[in-house]
Amino acid sequence: MTATPHFPRIPGFELADPAPTLATEWPRPAGDYPDALWPLTSLRRVTPEPTGWLIVEEHFHRDDMHGGTHSILARPGAQDRVFRSTGWSGHHSIGSIELWNDGRFTDGLTNGDDPAAPDLRFFSQVREHHSLLTPTFEITPPFLWYWDAFPSSDGWSYLNAAGRDVELIRTVISMDEWRIEVSALELRTFLADAGLELLVQMDYTTTIDHDAFPRIDHAFRSDRAHFEWFAMHDRSIAGRDAFSNVMGKYLIPGAKTARRRRGEERRELKSHLEFIYGIDSSDGSTLTHTCDPAQLGNYRDNSRLHELTPVYFSREVLSRYANEPGRYHVTGGRITCLDLWGLDISTNTAGLVEVYLSELGSLPAQEQSHWLAYNLAPEGQMEEGRFRRDFLNQIAASPDPVRDLHRARAAAMESTRALLGAPLWKELDPQTQGAFDRLVGPTTTDPSALGPPILTLTKAMVDGIEPGPLNAFLGDTQKDEKSLALLGRFLERLGDTNDSIEPFKALQMFRSAGGVAHLGGSKAPAARDRLGIEGLAPWPAFVEVVQRLTVGLERISALATAANAER
Repeated sequence: MTATPHFPRIPGFELADPAPTLATEWPRPAGDYPDALWPLTSLRRVTPEPTGWLIVEEHFHRDDMHGGTHSILARPGAQDRVFRSTGWSGHHSIGSIELWNDGRFTDGLTNGDDPAAPDLRFFSQVREHHSLLTPTFEITPPFLWYWDAFPSSDGWSYLNAAGRDVELIRTVISMDEWRIEVSALELRTFLADAGLELLVQMDYTTTIDHDAFPRIDHAFRSDRAHFEWFAMHDRSIAGRDAFSNVMGKYLIPGAKTARRRRGEERRELKSHLEFIYGIDSSDGSTLTHTCDPAQLGNYRDNSRLHELTPVYFSREVLSRYANEPGRYHVTGGRITCLDLWGLDISTNTAGLVEVYLSELGSLPAQEQSHWLAYNLAPEGQMEEGRFRRDFLNQIAASPDPVRDLHRARAAAMESTRALLGAPLWKELDPQTQGAFDRLVGPTTTDPSALGPPILTLTKAMVDGIEPGPLNAFLGDTQKDEKSLALLGRFLERLGDTNDSIEPFKALQMFRSAGGVAHLGGSKAPAARDRLGIEGLAPWPAFVEVVQRLTVGLERISALATAANAER
């Protein structure tokens, strides 16, 4: 006997609905009518346990179909009221204000006999504006407040505990049609905490051309849904021979799903991953240990691995954070994600990123997985400044080339401002300024990774030179004399004997030789050699360039300060 083949579930191509839907509970009624008039697609949307995207508002009109969906909140136990008919509940009382003849005012937010515990509440709607403007989507503020949601390009999103965007609401709205979808898991979690249910109301008409057939009517009713459907032959609807209509509503109860608010995510008992922290010398295997702080020792407990055991990662681990400067801030000593989490880091003598094992345990679970993918066995020595601070309780600085460059540039701007009346470097455009402020350097070993940070340095340090103050100071500028040439003559006049302009010239030559764009070309090797980076990997090369520029800036600052003191 041949066994029935077992197929995996392929989204969009399931042989059966993955969850109970009205399509399975309400079989197609018998009758001599076209299959196209049975609303199978609409019925498959109806489930009390949605897990994907739920349509809460919809309106459209096509040649073959028209209709829509509208949703409101309902108090548990309101089934008797809302299921009296298939007509839409709250149609004229929820979502619009009413001024009554007796002076009463209703705000359109609730409806029910008991104002303290109304049966129905406003959830969402798309409000039209007499064809003057595109319709406006509105949703109950508590739902947005619950998720601390913010507007995104096509709807609303929120931040999870890891600081990542999570889509909450999707909106597609035009003058004549719209569709609003809500992430079902977040909705059900909200409903559970709010003690409410969502009443989803649907009304769809399908039209086709077909030979005559007898009218057929059918209905479905349960304690969670009430729908009516009919099909008939009648050319009065959209000029086509036949049509059907399905109208009804169903309730979605609340449930505490896997989607949690940030605060709950942080408080929940989370899993802690194991990271490589060493190598077993006997067989060369890697040693791993959980990053759970509760399972680590300290200075008073030597029975367990110390919480300050350093763990090492390739520099690629920083790429995600460096590529989103609006969300993450990366310095030589720390990564922060908005105001949500932070992690102290350093770079050891082998160029690896080092983090203490226990501090990895404080990261959200999603971030632990990211770091684990770049975890390496130890190599090199711990950065000395960090060792002195953390283990010897000494005041010691750690190398931070970008921080030193920023400080040197600010000091040079101030000293030249005092001498020239204006700073030697102009204000950068917002894009370049942002890239310079959040400069991280290469985060991969691919040679092309050096290009973007070097280009930022060139724009900030060479293109950013302000020629005006130099022209005024020199008084003998030549026609079309470039800013870099002006800076060179300025430094010579101040008595420069260290060729302080050389790092800037080398940087400009590197760009002109095509080094920034593709690290190639016949002139590129000479340009790399002049810049001092020939044969270096991207990160050491970046550090070399930054340090040379910093020294140049410090010398310029010293020359300008001395010249100003002599005036």
